[in-house]
Amino acid sequence: MAAAKQILKSLAMSKNAADDMMHFLSTFGPRLHSLSSPETGEEEASGAVDDQEELEEEIAAAEEVILRGNSSSPSSGGMIADYLYAVDDAIAASGRSARAAAAVHAAMPRLEEEARSLLSSSSPSLRRLSLLSDDLGDATPDASPRHDGTLSPTAAAYVGAVAARMLRAGYGPELAQVYVSARRDALAESVAVLGVEAVAIEEVLRMEWSALDQRMRRWSHAMRAVVRTFLADERRLCDEVFASDEDLGNECFADVARGCVLQLLAFADAVAVSLRTTEKLYRTLGMYEALADVRPELEALFSDDAAREFFAGEVSSTVQQLGSTVRHTIEEFSHAIHGEASRKPVHGGEIHPMTRYVLNYCGLLADCRGTLDAVLGDAGLDDTATAAADGTAASTPSARCLRELLTLLLRNIDDKSRLYDDAGLQNIFLMNNLYYVVQKVRESPPLRELVGDDWLRRHRGQIRQYETGYLRASWTAVLSQLRRDDGAAARPPAGHRAPSGPSAKSFNAAFQELYRTQTAWKVADAQLREELRIAVSERLIPAYRAFLGQGSRHPARHVKCSLEDLEDYMLDFFEGAQKFVRW
Repeated sequence: MAAAKQILKSLAMSKNAADDMMHFLSTFGPRLHSLSSPETGEEEASGAVDDQEELEEEIAAAEEVILRGNSSSPSSGGMIADYLYAVDDAIAASGRSARAAAAVHAAMPRLEEEARSLLSSSSPSLRRLSLLSDDLGDATPDASPRHDGTLSPTAAAYVGAVAARMLRAGYGPELAQVYVSARRDALAESVAVLGVEAVAIEEVLRMEWSALDQRMRRWSHAMRAVVRTFLADERRLCDEVFASDEDLGNECFADVARGCVLQLLAFADAVAVSLRTTEKLYRTLGMYEALADVRPELEALFSDDAAREFFAGEVSSTVQQLGSTVRHTIEEFSHAIHGEASRKPVHGGEIHPMTRYVLNYCGLLADCRGTLDAVLGDAGLDDTATAAADGTAASTPSARCLRELLTLLLRNIDDKSRLYDDAGLQNIFLMNNLYYVVQKVRESPPLRELVGDDWLRRHRGQIRQYETGYLRASWTAVLSQLRRDDGAAARPPAGHRAPSGPSAKSFNAAFQELYRTQTAWKVADAQLREELRIAVSERLIPAYRAFLGQGSRHPARHVKCSLEDLEDYMLDFFEGAQKFVRW
């Protein structure tokens, strides 16, 4: 009794009576437990019975929801939420009740179906991609399809909730099988939307160039889209679904990605082993660039070391094959330029088709100079002699490569100029082709950067030399008819008759012949054509004016045209349409 009074007195003085009471009573816990009455034991037994009954009721309620849900079609929203709560209750009780474990087992097929349905759904963004797929071929290399993922945020949240229950219930392998199957199919559909379908190597080898060109173009854009958009989205979805089992998630992601990536690499491998032609060179470079560009991003998607090493090895092998194909194609292109031995001269000394062809590809290669440097590396074409002759250091493999190609082209053009019997036409042919080369180099900033301004200056000077060679070969004999033996313009004393003898007749015949032949010659570039006419006129017109001024104001009967007529005739030269002087 005294102890009780002391307790009350202490509690009355305490500012935190409840806390003090709990602390004080805790010191008597073991003793109070040993002094519990028989009635307390009966109450605990009764409580256990009540708990068991409550558990059975919860299991029965969960079982009812599960059985009812199993008989309905896959759904979402409130229905699936109630179903998941019921599964939670069954999982929680499965360790203590066979009935609960059976309910969990009965729920798994429905959860698998829900997961499969959700994982197989496509978002509106994927449907938008299908409408845009035809435009992907003309997109820039960095233009990847934009979308928010193949699943909507709501669907991703639901599938994550379903997956969490399956993992907790120990159905990870079943979940993985459903996940991989559904996402692999969805990814294949996405790749097909981009216009890249699985193609056997035999089909690639037999494919017409126009069809193969389109597939190679689409492949380069699809490779970037798959890695940067589709696989990146799959990685995020996989992380969300398998948040509670990262190792299983990594395995599933690798399984989902494997088929798609290997399909893309198989096409690139088929291209690499197909017949090497110059037409494929630019597209093959584009494929190499796309794959090398996304390789670090692709490897970063795999957290598992084994998967990362597997994909890195596959990509590296394909990159090496494409690079080898590019190098061998350039080598064969060089041999083709050097060995082009057509013996039929181009009509009128016009630009040779080979010149246009080579410059076209040089421009394309220059646009890919960074990738070309990576492909060629130290194995670039050796043009040490060319660099020494040009006085320009071959600073990069792509620069050496392009200089070598242009050097081989100009050497071949020089050889082909000898197919013309007329020395003047030889120079027109050389001038036409070199002028075209120089203009193309000037108009392409990447090509001009690689070739160099010194190269341009030297070859513009070469054009002037060809012009001088033409004037000398074609007009020296004609002008000689208008000059005295000492080379000065003939101007007899006043009162003498105008020239009418052999000199006038010879000039007329010589000019008629030049007019007939050189109106059929073709100078394709309008500016070069005008410059060439001016160069001729600067020599011909003053000499002809002096020739006419040798005698009286009335020309002799052998002089067939005036200065104005001669200037008009010059406008017909180099047009590629043969004409005749009618005197």
